[in-house]
Amino acid sequence: MDCSERLLWTALKIVAEENRKRSAKSLERPHLLLLDEPEICLHPTAIREACRVLYDLPQSGNWQVMVTTHSPQFIDLSRDNTSIVRERNEAGQVQGTTLYRPKRAQLDDDDRTRLKLLNVFDPYVAEFFFGGRTVLVEGDTEYTAFMHLVARYPDKYRGVHVVRARGKATIVALAKILNQFGKPYAVLHDSDRPLLDTGRYNPAWKVNQSILSVVRSAPRHVRTRLVASVPNFEEAFLGRPGTREKPYEALMALQTNDAVATKVGQLLDALIDFDKPLPSSAVEWDDLEKLESICATVDRAEVAASSSDK
Repeated sequence: MDCSERLLWTALKIVAEENRKRSAKSLERPHLLLLDEPEICLHPTAIREACRVLYDLPQSGNWQVMVTTHSPQFIDLSRDNTSIVRERNEAGQVQGTTLYRPKRAQLDDDDRTRLKLLNVFDPYVAEFFFGGRTVLVEGDTEYTAFMHLVARYPDKYRGVHVVRARGKATIVALAKILNQFGKPYAVLHDSDRPLLDTGRYNPAWKVNQSILSVVRSAPRHVRTRLVASVPNFEEAFLGRPGTREKPYEALMALQTNDAVATKVGQLLDALIDFDKPLPSSAVEWDDLEKLESICATVDRAEVAASSSDK
């Protein structure tokens, strides 16, 4: 960062801090700030600070900030004052398309909290706004497995964005945003089991209905595919319950076991091409009772297999 850039960001930071100390009515006139690719030449830490400054400026009510960027780090989905417009070239002409407005997404306070934490841990989560095919997954294991295939077959999976929710409840918040995106998307999550090993009700099971509801609320012209790993990705595709090293175990399995790699590849193919069949360990579902019945059938099959092994 040269001296002029440092001066610019220092000045904007001071302005943002001063705006928080006084009301919008005390400002003399409204201001408009236009920035083109502010991420250029910035250190990652400086990008986070610049992002915070730019989002804080409009909170006074007298600033409007418009930024053009190629960096998903400048997209903070937890902010109320965010509208995202994608410009793309259509037959030689630039066409602007509004992809996201917070009010239309109807995010509640829990959604915003989860998105805020997700932005901190994964600043690249908003890559899907820049185009391509989107697959929303629940956790690190699925993400690691799919990204291994994307890296191994770059031409086949070019433009595929695997978005890691890092939790079942966050899938709901991200799906609300994807519903505004206007493009097909797929969701992969663990079905889990209705009851825990202790016999008590499993809170994660209730989230399945929330995921189904938000996917169903997608606009009619937006194709979606809702898929569950039964009962979870590790047991369904790796053949064993996960441990603390789940992502590493998935990576090793894909590298050393051709059957696992083939099965996971079929799953990813079906998540980006909805006309392709799913492997047997995954199910496309639209009714919670049917999903519960499938889980029970899988559990009975596992018990029968275990008994026969003895």
